[in-house]
Amino acid sequence: MEIRGVWITTTDSKVLNTRENIAEAMKFLANTGFNVVFPVVWNKGFTNYPSKIMLKNFGVEINPDLIKNDKDRDPLAELIAEAKKVNIAVIPWFEYGFMNYYQKQDKRIIIKKPKWAALNYSLEELNVNGFYWLNAFDPEVQQFLLDLFLEVVTKYEVAGIQGDDHFPCFPMEGGYNPETTALYYQEFKEQPPKPPKRRTNPQETLDPLWQDQEWLRQWKQWVRWRADILSNLLSRVYREIINVNPELIISMSPSVFPWGYDNYLQDSQTWVDLGLVDLIHPQVYRDQLENYQKDIDRLCKEQFSQQQLPQLIPGILLNKKGTYRITPEYLSDAIKSNRCFGIQGEVLFFYEGLREDNDSLANILKTGVYSKPPGIFDAKEIKKNSFTYRRVNNDYYYINPTLQQIRLKVKFDWVEPLSEDLAVVKIGYKCSYIDQTGKFISRLQYDTAAPFSEAMALVSIKNKYGYIDKTGKEIIPRKFDAGESFSEGIAAVKIGNKWGYIDEIGNIIIPVQFDAVKSFSSDIAAVRIDNKWGYIDKTGSIIIFCDFDDARSFYQGLALVKVGEKWGYIDRTGQFIINPQFDEGDIFSEGLASVKIGEKWGYINEYGEVIIPANFDATKPFSEGMALINIGKKWGYIRKP
Repeated sequence: MEIRGVWITTTDSKVLNTRENIAEAMKFLANTGFNVVFPVVWNKGFTNYPSKIMLKNFGVEINPDLIKNDKDRDPLAELIAEAKKVNIAVIPWFEYGFMNYYQKQDKRIIIKKPKWAALNYSLEELNVNGFYWLNAFDPEVQQFLLDLFLEVVTKYEVAGIQGDDHFPCFPMEGGYNPETTALYYQEFKEQPPKPPKRRTNPQETLDPLWQDQEWLRQWKQWVRWRADILSNLLSRVYREIINVNPELIISMSPSVFPWGYDNYLQDSQTWVDLGLVDLIHPQVYRDQLENYQKDIDRLCKEQFSQQQLPQLIPGILLNKKGTYRITPEYLSDAIKSNRCFGIQGEVLFFYEGLREDNDSLANILKTGVYSKPPGIFDAKEIKKNSFTYRRVNNDYYYINPTLQQIRLKVKFDWVEPLSEDLAVVKIGYKCSYIDQTGKFISRLQYDTAAPFSEAMALVSIKNKYGYIDKTGKEIIPRKFDAGESFSEGIAAVKIGNKWGYIDEIGNIIIPVQFDAVKSFSSDIAAVRIDNKWGYIDKTGSIIIFCDFDDARSFYQGLALVKVGEKWGYIDRTGQFIINPQFDEGDIFSEGLASVKIGEKWGYINEYGEVIIPANFDATKPFSEGMALINIGKKWGYIRKP
């Protein structure tokens, strides 16, 4: 399946004006090779469908321009019906997002709810390039937009919803409403800084504020804080929508990162990393093919991993009234470039560009890059690359085992048990830590995160490993190629292809020289040299020669080692206490160790005698007189004899 989409607007287009226009457009698009459309449903302060929410809040049910000849019209319902006839999916596009009105457009929203207006640094209504904005950080405004999304997905048979470069989005010059700045001051104990002057073109001189290092620190903090609020809102939207129907697609079309982040707080990198979108259509609107290809190459290399690439379906600009029109060669070559990068689709802005010059661009597509059918738009196929099914009605609970009470309920894609009062949690592809109240100690930013051990945790970003403390502060920089958690004040780290050990401030105390290592336990660590394992002490001296084919850490005075294909147990002098005879094994705990004999597991004592016969498919060590065992894919507990 390829995803071939097109935006349908009310600006410079009459498609939505009549059902006849809609029907003709859907047939035309299907015949050209498209399988999904994004019709605008929210712009200029109106919905383009009958909305009870708009009627209740603002006394107007639908954009009056669309019902001049038929007051009972529902353009969205008409479009869905006509699209269904030709197997085109419909994802409604909420074009204006948090944008309120443009210059002299209808101001009824702000007239009715003046507190919803966004304010700039001078506490005047926020106006950027002639557009006035709603306050994206106001809970009522956020709920209003969410209610519109939910209204559409519950009322209509649609394939999903779409935000764009206006949702979730907010100009960098905004956010100075007193309620917002009070929250910011409460967290950082300082007022937000003055915004820099916006550049209208790359050649324009930068605002001198960018040379002020203290201002720069404050500005980066202020941008991050506001962008995180918008990302958190998108997370909420995602969960609310999929709880209506898990197969609904959450589609976003932001400005290209990082420009969109710097200028409009659109952190689309985080959206992708946290799995907050099913499809994303960066608006790669470039006037030259070379610049388009450079941007796509950068997105594929820097923003999207191979695992995330199926979500990337770029936006391509066909025309801008009176100022720009794409050439047929550019359009065809851009689509070919997408396929070469492994990108299986694009969305074109906008429909009318296909119809100019007697449908010339549409004909080029139909006879060229779109000559083969795209396949039916398949939400289930798209969802295979998402986190939807993990998130539907998926709550995790931390309990107090003593009181048998729920201590904490959280919503994450994955959680780990509490370790030293902190727990690893994961949303999408990123990890962080929460405390016992559910509060984050840092942003969701790590690719991997290990449980806290000795008040430090091993974390990684882009395959570089370091250590943080319980406040989230990095105390040992991310400079290692791999690592292990601290144990007995020492941690194993990898530099290049070799392993060594560091102390708690990051100094290398045992040089990197080993092919593989284990953590220290009982002052001894297993190491591998030339494919043979032995043991060292904390000075790095070998105290048990490297004679084993595999080795585990010491526990309660014994270590499991492998000779040939069999496992046995040695003491701290390297002498076998239980000769190699088992197919696998585990640590001794409470005087017993689980071992594998043939295909089954049982338990032995410290003399190597089988105490519990090998009748289990899997086993765990004993704890408090009980052990977890598996028989026929079912788990249960046994008591210590």
